[in-house]
Amino acid sequence: DGSLTIQPTVQLYQVGVGEEFGQSAIATTFGPLASVALTRELPRYTLDIYALFGLSGATGCCLTHSIVIPLDVIKTKAQTVGAEEGYSDNILAGARRILDEEGVSGLLTGAQATLAGYFWYGLSVYPSYAYFKRLLGLDLLPTDLAVANANNIALLAGALAAVIASLGLTPLEAARIRVVADPLKYKPLGLIGTLGVIASEGERVGGVGRWGALYAGLPSLMTRQVIFGSVKFLAFERAC
Repeated sequence: DGSLTIQPTVQLYQVGVGEEFGQSAIATTFGPLASVALTRELPRYTLDIYALFGLSGATGCCLTHSIVIPLDVIKTKAQTVGAEEGYSDNILAGARRILDEEGVSGLLTGAQATLAGYFWYGLSVYPSYAYFKRLLGLDLLPTDLAVANANNIALLAGALAAVIASLGLTPLEAARIRVVADPLKYKPLGLIGTLGVIASEGERVGGVGRWGALYAGLPSLMTRQVIFGSVKFLAFERAC
């Protein structure tokens, strides 16, 4: 007759107070079905929790980006110096050229700016994401709407966190590019000195001011970080 049956047959019976489970419940083949829905208290994120998020993020970002500093150096050389110097043929050719001209330390050029920049990135982006996710999902939206738009909340919270991270990362990335492109001029100055030179150029050339010079690359860097941050945090949410 087209009907379906479940095998084995599910037998339901009432388990009263004082029995094995200690409360009124329905026992099924798969375990007890309580008459009252389970509830749990949401964790409270205090300042020390956000601080731990930031410390963990800063440590992780410094470790991962320190590993790829040589690749960043080769990429920046290829972009700023170009094919005429033989840096853009391939990765190995670029690495050999740097080793020949600058030695092993050449592959670590800009490490100060890289570590400082991504220390800030990890310190800011992870607590910011946790804050914006809770703000959007718990405070601004009703529960049913927040659950239905969990992916959109993750994308928006990730984008907002990336904006904050980009504000500190942009001038440090500018300093990293300068020292890699012209190590003879900028390497002796160190990170603070290089930032000072970039800022002073804004007053002398173009009239953009000190902050304008330091943040000249903000639109492109922020666009990249917003796309990356949004997708990254959405992937984290879906994976967990």
